[in-house]
Amino acid sequence: MSKKIAAGMLAPVLLLTGCQLPFQKEEGDGSGYLFTYTLTENPDSLDPQIAQNEAAFMILRNMMQGLVEEQPDGTITYGVSSHYSVTEDGLRYTFTLRDDSYWYYDENRNDVIDNGETWQVTAEDFVFAFRRMFQEETRSPYRSLFGCLIGAEEIIEDGASVDTLGVQAQTANTLVFELAEPCAEFLSLLCLPAAMPCNEEFFEQTAGRYGLDEESVISNSSFYLRRWFYDPYGHDNLIYLQENSANNTVQKVYPSNLTFLIRSSQADAEEAFENGQSDVLATPYYNAKYGDTKSYTLSSWKSVTLGLVLNPEWAPFANEKIRQALSMAIPRSLFTAETGGDIEGAYGIVPPETRIGAAAYSSYLSSPAIAEASSEEALSLFQEGLQELGVTSLGSTDILICENMVSTDDLYEVVQVWQSLFGFYAGIETVPESEYYDRLESREYDIVLCSVTGERNSAASVLQSFCTGENAFHYSNKELDALLENTAGARDLSELSALCIQAEQEILQDYLFLPVFYKNSYLVHSTKNRDITYDPYSGEIFFRTAKHYE
Repeated sequence: MSKKIAAGMLAPVLLLTGCQLPFQKEEGDGSGYLFTYTLTENPDSLDPQIAQNEAAFMILRNMMQGLVEEQPDGTITYGVSSHYSVTEDGLRYTFTLRDDSYWYYDENRNDVIDNGETWQVTAEDFVFAFRRMFQEETRSPYRSLFGCLIGAEEIIEDGASVDTLGVQAQTANTLVFELAEPCAEFLSLLCLPAAMPCNEEFFEQTAGRYGLDEESVISNSSFYLRRWFYDPYGHDNLIYLQENSANNTVQKVYPSNLTFLIRSSQADAEEAFENGQSDVLATPYYNAKYGDTKSYTLSSWKSVTLGLVLNPEWAPFANEKIRQALSMAIPRSLFTAETGGDIEGAYGIVPPETRIGAAAYSSYLSSPAIAEASSEEALSLFQEGLQELGVTSLGSTDILICENMVSTDDLYEVVQVWQSLFGFYAGIETVPESEYYDRLESREYDIVLCSVTGERNSAASVLQSFCTGENAFHYSNKELDALLENTAGARDLSELSALCIQAEQEILQDYLFLPVFYKNSYLVHSTKNRDITYDPYSGEIFFRTAKHYE
């Protein structure tokens, strides 16, 4: 099975933070640095076909590679493949794999590429990965994502053999996918961890431990796993990756090592960055000290929508006119560039940074999803709702929010408009995260502020969070479910955008989720560090091209 390549020394294991290694001068290429980052949870698994949490995606993104990769601008570039073609009807994708992409497993753990420790990634590795994904015993949550493949429905619904799945290896370097129906986002789906390869022989040797510990993980990308230590009662938990020299020829790897500290909360990650223990911070919180100095690079993306969820079990909110009037009166134009531009008024559900293909979703809209309305229109509708309810006022209630979610000053702007226009007062109740989610689960609220984003940078993915059973705020709409199911079968991006626009309007016309703010996600690092790629939707940071200069 093995294909030997020239052996080369790998760096010895050094469990140090980035600031403890020698710095490279500006005239260098920025390579050789040890980057450190803080995870807020332990990976649930490093098996790409079943991993589900952000920590797992982060590690997999840096040690595994699929056929293609999605760049920050939405373009698709080659990964393990060197070429692909698509038939005119969109039903057949043929990939040619590179012949210089290698698996690496440091069997004797001496940090040297020895004979038999590397072998070529082949089309069969992808066939095995996809068949594993569809095997019932794998219990992969990603089968439905690839339901467009020939045989997928029969396997899921009727227990047909995974051998009938529309993925075949024509040769060692030629992989073919056959689709039962076109899928406009198929290439983007192939960028996800679930579509990464799995070597059957290695998998079988792990005897059921695949992806669960450092001895049962293999790499085919920029870094390999050298250490994975996690004690739920300990404090020195970490994952340590080293540069994979086997794959550094075609795609240069700049960092020598990556250390991922494993902590238990976002607050721990903030503290580690503040204390200089980690080099990079991904955070939902704006901090002026990082934005107001030349020592840090602060990048932001409007990737989250915050909206007010109305509980229809509270009698006044069973009336659609009341709900619509409250939405119409939200003063979205007031929320502009305050707090460093952390928020702005939300005129739709899909955040502005979200794409369809490589184009912004907003470019497909002829007008904002939510139209401006006058105070007179909102008041008239509200009064009609009161008449239908047979009451003269709504009384008062509270808006439940999670601490640190957003400045209460901005939310008070909404409360004040409602009180002034409708005589309806809503206080603001801020609670810790644990209580917030407990009350969401038990529906112990009249109004609650919730965040919405996608698992990937895709308008369809954002809207999928409103599917029945897929959200924490109990939203359910059968018509919407059917629309979102149809997005998987969109023939092209134009059809996909039309379905997304229709789905967004379906949600908005319920007036149970009232968009209020678009909010930023942030990546912070020293200006000495550059070319760090971040996806604010999946939470993945890609370090292959990350550079450090002194």
